[in-house]
Amino acid sequence: MVVIFQIVATYAPYIYLFCGLAALYQLYRLWQVRSERRQAIFSLERERAVRDLSSIFTVAMILLALMGFTYFASRTIPQAIVAAPAAEPTLPPQFALVITPTNTPLPVTPTDTPTPTITPTPEPPTPDAAAAALTQQALPEATPTPTPEPEAPAAQAGAPPVCPDQRAIISSPGNGASVSGVFTIVGTARHEQFSYYKVEFAPGANVDQGFTYLADGRGEVFGGVLASVNSRGFANGPWTFQLTVVDQTGNFPDPCRVTLYIAN
Repeated sequence: MVVIFQIVATYAPYIYLFCGLAALYQLYRLWQVRSERRQAIFSLERERAVRDLSSIFTVAMILLALMGFTYFASRTIPQAIVAAPAAEPTLPPQFALVITPTNTPLPVTPTDTPTPTITPTPEPPTPDAAAAALTQQALPEATPTPTPEPEAPAAQAGAPPVCPDQRAIISSPGNGASVSGVFTIVGTARHEQFSYYKVEFAPGANVDQGFTYLADGRGEVFGGVLASVNSRGFANGPWTFQLTVVDQTGNFPDPCRVTLYIAN
């Protein structure tokens, strides 16, 4: 532990310089995020600005903690080590206790003496036993006939999703499928000028308005998980889920919609 404090005390000026540069960068990010928040139009952009402000505050607290630890390690600990009392004097050699090892014989481990085993000589089979053995070999063995197991009914899959644009596709669950518990929405979200995608929901079947935000992503997805849904938060019945891919200009192609029937 003392070695760690000595290393921190040696590189304390560089740590302060790094923390100062990081603080200046966080101030620049704070100014940029506040500007983006004032110019935000969509609620999703405002939510992203709030998350960025939280991350800036967290980094600032980490920098403060790092600078405080550096100051403590470079100022307080060295002074405490210098002010520590000297070690207690050791006893003179004439008072030292000398322990002379003695040779202790090891205990004798008894060994097991093998006991001879007598193998009995098999008696020759009697004529009746030999005839019974030949009769048993001559009879054919009965082969059991396997009983066919009933086939399990095939799972009913949903219809293909309503996806007018191949850049926004919900591949699973299928349109009209029944879901319950925790399930995942799988599909593709891509664009030549991709910015982000969002998944929304609305009550009813095949609706085209009144959607509520569910999840979003900042990276393109190719046949992967778009969102995880817990059906316990939804009432039983039909719900429409919508996938929208937004480009860097704020525009988006036609969204993909599927109707799922929730049965908790």
